Amino acid sequence: MNTPVSQDDIDVRGPLFLSYRQSDGTNTVSALGWLLRAAGIPVWRDVDDLPPGDTADRLEQALADGLSGGVLIITPDIANSPIVKSIEAPALIRLYRGDDRFQLLVANAIERSPGKVDYGAPDKLLERVRRELEGVSQNPVTDDGLFKIVRAAVAHRMAQHRAIVEANGFFELTVQTRNIGQVYDRTGAQLDVRVRRSSHERLPSAEGLDDLRRALTLLPDAVVTTGARNVRISGGGHFSVGFALGAALPSSRVGGITVVDQRDAEWASTTEAAAPAVPQLTFDAVDAESTVIGRPRVVAYVDLLPTPSDAAPLRFLSDHEGEYVASATIAYGDGGLIDPADAGSIAAEAMARVRQLSAQHGNAAVDLLLRCPFPLSVLMGRLSNTLRVRLFEWDDSDSDGDYTPRYVAALDVHASAPEGPITSALLPIGGDKDEDTAEGGADDA
Repeated sequence: MNTPVSQDDIDVRGPLFLSYRQSDGTNTVSALGWLLRAAGIPVWRDVDDLPPGDTADRLEQALADGLSGGVLIITPDIANSPIVKSIEAPALIRLYRGDDRFQLLVANAIERSPGKVDYGAPDKLLERVRRELEGVSQNPVTDDGLFKIVRAAVAHRMAQHRAIVEANGFFELTVQTRNIGQVYDRTGAQLDVRVRRSSHERLPSAEGLDDLRRALTLLPDAVVTTGARNVRISGGGHFSVGFALGAALPSSRVGGITVVDQRDAEWASTTEAAAPAVPQLTFDAVDAESTVIGRPRVVAYVDLLPTPSDAAPLRFLSDHEGEYVASATIAYGDGGLIDPADAGSIAAEAMARVRQLSAQHGNAAVDLLLRCPFPLSVLMGRLSNTLRVRLFEWDDSDSDGDYTPRYVAALDVHASAPEGPITSALLPIGGDKDEDTAEGGADDA
């Protein structure tokens, strides 16, 4: 383990290796792994990235593929893991000591007293005579502790990517909400945001949206850390996630955003929501009587696809009668496919109309029903500053024999909120099965 570290041993675009004992560390590593992915950090974990029976070879395979860092998850039973003690921990420590680009973090479940981490426990349990881990960044396995690990991982990665961003001239970010959690689902971008895949036919994962709620608080500073003036986003996913992603990158923090679709077409943003002299969108608004006490609410249905589909919004208005002071339909007037070259102006006009609807009714909160290409959801979210927006997802799955399309509340988004752009994840937690399970996975480490 005294082999010198070479340049090829470290890949600043690579994943974090998660080293842990399955018997008592699985729940922690699952929560940490998905929070890291939601923040854009790819991870390497045995049950996701190795076939059964290959546990002893996992670090060799991970190193051959390139790592940017590692996390040691220290639990009581780690003392009984020969693989972590004799292979993984020594290798990760060697890389950390040998190259400043490599990041080593510790999630420590051992307390010396209630609420106080035992900083000496990692060296003791791993039988490290030289007590090399006492000086490594350690955090408890609480929700706050794991989030601090994620924050540190993002900050370190961004510092290592400054030269890459400068050479490229932009910050690269990818997003997916429907992929499985696996190390090979990474692109070498500055951040690969991955929301855990839902078991639901249509709706995103409730747990994944809550991960994203926390992770998006880190995104604006991540972009600024790299010195980027422009961001390029590719991938796809649910509209609520796209809108929230855009809301995390307002024009006040990031100069320009371009979303690249699945056909490599570019959808570029503008910096302000504004209605043009010659409208491209129709705007049909209707006032109503609300019986709800408190801040008034309006609902806007934004339909930017060529073929009308009114069943879900009509049902929504019927189901929520008496809740809104006004409703509006904003639609693409040409009735055809939107040219990506027009995306910025169309997103700006759509959000100008949404702002108009809100302003005309006492700065009402906005319930937003989106039907549009994914890139437009991002560009509209970017222009939502100061608005309080509730995002809904379309669902036509079987609900007690009812297949009628409906809209389901997913996220509350407020771009200027100090706690981050997502103020609430609204889908009920617990309905999804976590695919990050050790059952049927690799041998216990």
